[in-house]
Order: sequence, then structure tokens, then C-alpha cells
Amino acid sequence: MLSLVARYLIFSFLCLLNAMQLHAEAPKWREEQNKDGIRVATASREGSPYRAFRGEVVIDAGLNSLMAVLDDTDGFTRWMFNCKEARLIYKPSLLDRYQYLVNDFPWPAADREMLIRNRISQDPETRVVSVSLEAYAAESLPESVRGRLPAGKGLVRVEELAGHFVLTPLADSRTAVEFQLHLDPNGDLPAGIVNALIVENPYETLKGLRELATLPKYQHFNPF
Repeated sequence: MLSLVARYLIFSFLCLLNAMQLHAEAPKWREEQNKDGIRVATASREGSPYRAFRGEVVIDAGLNSLMAVLDDTDGFTRWMFNCKEARLIYKPSLLDRYQYLVNDFPWPAADREMLIRNRISQDPETRVVSVSLEAYAAESLPESVRGRLPAGKGLVRVEELAGHFVLTPLADSRTAVEFQLHLDPNGDLPAGIVNALIVENPYETLKGLRELATLPKYQHFNPF
């Protein structure tokens, strides 16, 4: 049997190895824009020609107001960049929902449809809220709700997508927001063109979120 010292050394080595691996896999963000209080950065993703983006902003609104905007799927077209259609397909619980979105892509590219599942969690001590974003397959829906998905004629479906919103309360009416996303738009879109356009997405999305979060409609939100 290994001695206590040997076990400790092995454990320490494994922890160090894991930390080095996480550091090696961490994306190297490059700041692309800092305007109107919104910072935007992009990073390469291993195995993908398309870059990820990250937007950050501080909004003069409370956590509940921002959650109210994120809870209103039908309202996504008012603030999400180039979102022309948004539907809530299935909501198995208060913290889990399956959505259908259509994004307007510049001609001559076909518009993209996205099946996005978002799951909400909150740290009980810091009150930080995380909303994970990931693509889901239509087959993962219960059969009883699959018919709610539009036919999507003439659209290209995005099959690879992952990201998040992170809401960090700074005060009762002030919240830091991080929006991060990486997707493969599918089809034959040149990566260079897509990468040149992605800075606009988080900037316009966070700008729109900042405007809507102060509307009377989204005040006094209580999901329970």
C-alpha cells in the first residue's frame, strides 16, 4: 500500500496537472470593441473556424428585471440581434425551457433557425445567476410537443451552439451582465466573413437588453 506521503504527492500532482490542462484549454480573449459601456471580445475555438464572442455590460436594473426580460421569449425579437422570430416550445420547469429562434442572415445567405435549451441556476451566497445556452435536437422533446416546432422551410438549422448569460448583482438596481456564445452557422458560409460580423451581435444584444430592462413591463417580476 502507498504511504500517506506518496498519496499526498500523487494527489498534488494530479491537481497540478488538472489546473495546467484547464489553463491550456482556457480561451484567449481578444478585445474587439469598447463602446457605450459595452465591451466585446472574441476567441478562437479548437476544431472550429468560427470564433466565439463575449460581451460585457453593467446595467442599471435589478436582477429580477433582467430575469423578466430573459423569461419573455416572445419579446426576444425586440432586443436580440437580428432575431426575427422567437417561440417558447416547451417549459418542463421554472428553470428549464426549450426555445425556437430564427435569425436574419444577410443576403444571399439563408436565415438560420436555432433550437436552444436554456437552464437557469443561482449561487445562493453570491446571488449570481447563470443561464446556460445549448442546442438541442428536436427528437429530445416529448412527442406531445414536437408539433409546436415550425416547419422551417428555406431555413438552415444551427446544430452546434453553446454559451451563457451570467448576471452578477452589484446592488439592488445594478447588475453586471456577461453574454457569451459560440456557434457553427452550418452551411457554406465563409468563416472570415462570419468572424468579421460577430462583434455586432453581442454589442447590439446587450444594448437592447439594457434598454428593455428598465421598461415598466419588466419591473416587479416574481417567477414564483
